[in-house]
This record gives sequence, structure tokens and C-alpha cells, in this order.
Amino acid sequence: MMLRGGILFDLNRPQYVSVPEGFISALAWKLRDTPIPNSGVGPRPKPVGLMFKVKKSKTSKIQLIETAPKKVELIEFGVQLEKSGMKNTAGDAGILAQAVINSLAGVQAEKSANQAASPLSPALALLQNMRGVQRTENPPDLAGILGTLYRLGSKEAGTIDEVADRWLHASGRRRDSDPLLAAVDSAVRVSLIDAPLRDRSAHSEMLAMGPFSSDTPFSWFTSVWNKITSDEWVDALPARVWVDWATTVLRLALGHGFLWEAAWYERIARHVLANEIVSMETVLDEVSDVVPWKSSLSTTGVRDVSSQLLWRTHRGAAIRRVLVEWFAGEVRSKYSFEESLKSMSQDASLRIKLTAALGSRDKVATNTWEAVRYALMIRDDAGPFADYYGLLRSNGRYLTVDPGTEWLAVVASLSGAGPNKSSTVATLVKSLRELGLNPELGDLIRLLETAGLARGSADADQGVVIQSAF
Repeated sequence: MMLRGGILFDLNRPQYVSVPEGFISALAWKLRDTPIPNSGVGPRPKPVGLMFKVKKSKTSKIQLIETAPKKVELIEFGVQLEKSGMKNTAGDAGILAQAVINSLAGVQAEKSANQAASPLSPALALLQNMRGVQRTENPPDLAGILGTLYRLGSKEAGTIDEVADRWLHASGRRRDSDPLLAAVDSAVRVSLIDAPLRDRSAHSEMLAMGPFSSDTPFSWFTSVWNKITSDEWVDALPARVWVDWATTVLRLALGHGFLWEAAWYERIARHVLANEIVSMETVLDEVSDVVPWKSSLSTTGVRDVSSQLLWRTHRGAAIRRVLVEWFAGEVRSKYSFEESLKSMSQDASLRIKLTAALGSRDKVATNTWEAVRYALMIRDDAGPFADYYGLLRSNGRYLTVDPGTEWLAVVASLSGAGPNKSSTVATLVKSLRELGLNPELGDLIRLLETAGLARGSADADQGVVIQSAF
């Protein structure tokens, strides 16, 4: 069940994902049957976290292990690269291995001590796990959260692992079409890390299609994830570009999904307090402006969304807590949407609690807010590991909508019919509205022109042609 009483999401709470590569690595480990063992050191062994490169490994909760090979392991990795078919012009296995390791480094935040590997293949995605990424013993099931977000927007029944399954197929196809990537993947599996795929032949629980299969961030995620993991897009994009685009889609799904959820709860609470028994469609129409995108001509203070999104997240969480308690009974969980609203409106005790939650200034969802903020924000806008795939830009205490060029390329290209095909601004506007974004048309066209994606005169407005970036 993903929606109790037609209102309450069965959606676990996220935490801030410290590196973008963590999204895909979470999917990779979701499908693996062999968990990383405890360290076996001391009377109470610590759980093991994996990270590609580690500068500060000390932590009281886990044993953090660096997976990038050094010394003897580095030479062995080089030998396996040669055995996998990679030509070694340097004549030294260690030099070859180090060159490959250097090329695998992912995004690194300016103040971060650790660095993940770019998850270019199924094996490379295993070089960090969520314990290592989050530096905590029991991190949230990020892959499960993404799976639920996907199912909420699906028009067909499927499993909670569908997001991970689609990634695995796409990643395997990309590896198999690239001899160099295949050689690296094989060497990683043999000399660095491997874990068998989980056997799901015995049972694979099927879930019903989601209730939000159109015009929500959930429907956007389902549609766009199906596109980016399709054979035509996998074949069209270079390996690292495909990973960056797929990660951008996952980041947007998480950030916009939880912001939409918070706005949904607020609208529900207000209808209950007004004693208004409305349809689900009415509430859906009201939850539209998930991230306010103000005119670029406005001042930074006017464009700032930090406070608005922060308190929306906290209010939504406060209301959710009240609803979780109210829906705890089996009978209420099976209500229809209208039955829930009617029963809630007649419950005086619930109305008092919802009034308090709506007016609360308590920060009750710090982890969720940090997860949303860093999923959507440009992590580092300069240097060799710059992040060009964010929507929000931090400027002191302000947070404004200022998408990176590559962010726009991803969203615009995937709103169209396929690689090497053109679409129109009208198609992109529809896709952005699903995400809960409503930019001014002039701003959007200027951004497209700057990114080199617009074709034709800006006077054509929504008829301006957009050429896919690949």
C-alpha cells in the first residue's frame, strides 16, 4: 500500500546524500544479495561503509573502507585490466591502474574529505555504499524511496525494484557496448569488489499502479526514468554523460517529490479545517507551484525560495505526523479519499492538532529538508569536479532558482521524443509543470538560447524549436 486512506503516503524519510553518485550506488546495492559484513574488530564489530577515496576515515559508528586500490592492490588491478583486454602502452601495470583510477573520480564538494567513483558500470557503482556515503550505521533505504516515488507516478503495476532494475539493464547495455568500460568493469569485479545479484525468482511483490500518474513530479519521474534507461538513450549518450543525466533525474525525483508531498499535506489540512469535502483532482490542481521560479529581473531577495521551501517542508512533516497517528487503525487506512476527508473534518481532536501543525514554527524535518536542498542545489560551481546539474544556487542565506546549463539540457532533451530529435518550448513547459516549475517564458527561452538548444526566433514563444543535446 502506497497511499493510506487515499491521502497518506507510505514513503520513508530521506537523508542528505553527500555525493550525487550515491543515488546510483544505492540502486546498485539494492539488487545485491551479499551485504557488506561487519569489520570483525573488537567485541562489538562496526558495520562497514565503502567509499572510493577517503581522506578522513575516523568515525565512531562505522568502519569506513577505501575501495580505490593502493600499492599491491593497485598493481593487481592493473594486471586484471590487461587480462580483460586493455592495452598497456606504459608497460607498467601500476601506472595503467592509477591512470584508470584517476579517470573514475566523481564529483567532489569543495569541503568534502571523501570522493565517490563515477558509477559508469554495474561493478563501478559498488565502489561506494550508502553506509560509506552517509557515514552512518543505518542509512535510509534510498533505493526503496526512489522505487516508491516511481510507483506513485506509474500507469502500470510493477515492483518496488523497478527503478533499480531499469538502471541495471541500462548500465549493463552501456558496458557491453564499450570494450574499454567492459574491461574496467571486469577488472573491478575480479580484483576490487563483487557481490552476486539477489535472487528474486521465488517472489517479487507486485504493486498496483500509482494514483498520481499524470501532472505530478511522480509522473514526470516515471516517464523520464523510462526514457533515460531506454536502449535508444543509452546508445546515444557517452557513458559519463549518461550517468550524469540519470543522476540528475534521480535528484529531481527526490527533491520535487518530497516538496510536492509537503504541499499536498498542507492542502489536505486546510480543506479539513474548512470542512470542504473535495475531490482528489481538486487538490491536485492546487499543488502546482512546487518550487517558485520568479523572474530573473527580480531582486535576489524576491527570488529567494529558501525560507518558503524550508517551512513548507517542516509544516508538511508536522501535518504528516498527525495523519500517521490518525490513520494508524486498519479501518481508516482503507477509506476512500472523500471518506477520509469527511471523517477527518468531523473529528474535533484531529482539527485541533492540524491547526497546531499548520501554525507550528518547530523544525521537525531537518533531515528531509537537507535531503531536498542538496538534491536540487548546485553542489560546487567551480573547479575540476564542478556540478552543473543543479536547479538551485546558494548565495549566502539566499537560495534561488538558477539552473545549470547541463540541468537544462537534461530536462529539455528528455521532454522530447528521443535523441537527435527536436521538440518545442510548449513540450518543455508541460514537462516543467509536471515537476511543479512555472518559469516566465522569456526567461526560459533565454536559458535555452544560452545553452545552445533553441532554434528559430524567440518571437515564436512556445513554438520555438528545441534541439536535443544528443
